[in-house]
Amino acid sequence: MPSERNHLHALVDALPEAEVQVAISFLSELGEEEIVDAETAAKLDLARAERGDDVPLEEVRRRIASSRHGSMRRQSVTLQLATVT
Repeated sequence: MPSERNHLHALVDALPEAEVQVAISFLSELGEEEIVDAETAAKLDLARAERGDDVPLEEVRRRIASSRHGSMRRQSVTLQLATVT
């Protein structure tokens, strides 16, 4: 293990000055990454393996607009029924 750290130090020492800030940013982000537990990793693998069909953005927008319109229609009918009863 110490030889790996020494190797890392040597790589850092060899960086051109212009690349030091990039390396600092990269290593900082690397240290902040969220660690995924085994159960979550298995769920992610399963989800990736069972990919569905791609849906174009315009279709997604149409579906959202349609569901909002349907929801508004249901709210209107519910309101009318509540007023009648």
